[in-house]
Amino acid sequence: MSELRTDRDGNAFELRPIQCPTCGPSPLRAVGLRGGVHQRWGLGVETPIVQCERCSLLFPNPFPYPVDAQKLYGDPEKYFPRDLDQKIEHSRQLAREIRARSGAPNPRLLDIGAGRGEFLHAAALEGLRDSLGVEFSEAMIEFAAKSFGVKLEKLSAEQLAERDGASFDVVILNAVLEHVYDPDAFIRAVAKLTRPHGLLYLDLPREPHLLTMVGNTLNRALRREAVYNLQPTWPPFHVFGFNPKALAVLLEKHGFRIESLRVRASTRIRSSGGLKDRVKALAGQQINRVANLTGLASNMFVWARRG
Repeated sequence: MSELRTDRDGNAFELRPIQCPTCGPSPLRAVGLRGGVHQRWGLGVETPIVQCERCSLLFPNPFPYPVDAQKLYGDPEKYFPRDLDQKIEHSRQLAREIRARSGAPNPRLLDIGAGRGEFLHAAALEGLRDSLGVEFSEAMIEFAAKSFGVKLEKLSAEQLAERDGASFDVVILNAVLEHVYDPDAFIRAVAKLTRPHGLLYLDLPREPHLLTMVGNTLNRALRREAVYNLQPTWPPFHVFGFNPKALAVLLEKHGFRIESLRVRASTRIRSSGGLKDRVKALAGQQINRVANLTGLASNMFVWARRG
């Protein structure tokens, strides 16, 4: 049974019950509510958040499937507000690390969910030109071509995995896994696309982290149902919350072994400009500084190798 809901920006979502995508039928623990009136800026649609008691994955249930996903990803400038030059420099550093970890002078790269094409552009600047980028957003594909001359293919990982000869030394998932609607099917396809002993790089949020722990504790004390887990910061929203355990369970299920996992949080938190929200942002920044010192930060940077 499904239900249709629309957020304040006119984005429609079909809410349908789901099971844990990694474990299948398993006990689910109710965590709280997010989205709509339960989000600090009123973003998204209200959905209950649950946690799988087997693998600890967090996700909304019922799950909000967008009616028009292209609309959610239709504004590259809005979706990526960060400094472009800074992102390219970060991508160049990642390209250099890829060459060092792979041990090959020119490994074949696959960037899934390539966004605006910055990573492939940066990789080319570092001499890594044997690469392919796939992206489903038409707006992102157009931006990549106009801004960097990077040609992205409009394919899903699952579609690419069915193509003969689609095999890569290194697969990149930059801010992708938390957005896909079926992480299990997605990583199964990623494994098929990764050569034996090939590398997988993931940059994704960690759930829960210190900021969500503090915020949820405060809300419980104030008898509020809202939780900070999977809170949207801009559309489209994060729909799955991984932590080291949940990620390891999913990757190992499909033949990957984690070699390195680093956690780090940005100490910059955007504010809407109002006094109350500025205070919240300032408090969040201080919490993130503590999180970086305690290993409870909000972002994971992971290297895994296929067996």
